[in-house]
Amino acid sequence: MSTDTKENLQGPSLADRARDKLRAAILEGELKVGEKINIERVAQKFGISRTPIREALKALETEGLVQLQPNRGAIVEPQAWQEIQHRYRMRSLLEGYAAELACKHGDPELIALLKQNCAQVKKQCGDHRTVSPARARKIAELNRAFHRAIWSGTGSRTLTRFLEALDLPQSFSDSIYEEKGSRDAILQEHEAIVATFVSRDADRARELMARHIQMSVDLLASAADGHVSGICG
Repeated sequence: MSTDTKENLQGPSLADRARDKLRAAILEGELKVGEKINIERVAQKFGISRTPIREALKALETEGLVQLQPNRGAIVEPQAWQEIQHRYRMRSLLEGYAAELACKHGDPELIALLKQNCAQVKKQCGDHRTVSPARARKIAELNRAFHRAIWSGTGSRTLTRFLEALDLPQSFSDSIYEEKGSRDAILQEHEAIVATFVSRDADRARELMARHIQMSVDLLASAADGHVSGICG
C-alpha cells in the first residue's frame, strides 16, 4: 500500500475519525503490538494537524489499545487484542447470567421495552446494504440501550457495576453496524433473546446472551476495515 497517499479527513470530528482508523489498523494487526506510532506520519497521511491525532491516541489509551509513554510517545499496547477478547469473554459469562436473572423476573415492562428497541433498530436499518456512520452510531446507541435495559432488569447493582467496568466505549463498536450482514445478525439474536423473555426460558436466555456477546467480538474483528500504513517507526 502506498505510504504517500493522503487520506484527507474533513468534518467536525477529525479526532474521532482518526481514532477509528487507527483503532481498525491496530485490530487488523497492520499496526504491530509494541511498535511506536509516529504522530508526524499519521498527521501527514491523514492530511490533518497533530492535535487531533494526539486526541485520538488519548482516546485509544482509555480503550486499552495504546500506551502513552514519557519520552517515547505512543505505542500499540502489547496485549491490546488479547485484552479485548478477555473483556468480551468475561462479559459473555456475566451478561449471560444477567439475562437469566432478568428473564426470571418476567417484568412485562422490560419485555415491552426490549421489543420496542428491536422495532427501532429494524426501522433504522431499513433495507440499506450499508448505512452512514451517523446512522450506524444511532443503531449502536440502541444496541447499548438494549443491553443496559437487561442489566437494569436484573435488580443487581453489583452485577451492573461489573458489566459497566467491562464495557468499552460505544464508539469502539460503531463500525459493526455499517454492514447489513452484521446488523441483521445482531438484530436476529436480540429478537431471539426477547423471545426467551416472553416464554420465561431463563436457561435459554443465558445461553443465547453468552453466545451473542461472543459473536459481537467476532464481528468486531471482521469489521475493522481501515487501511493505515507506514505510520510506525
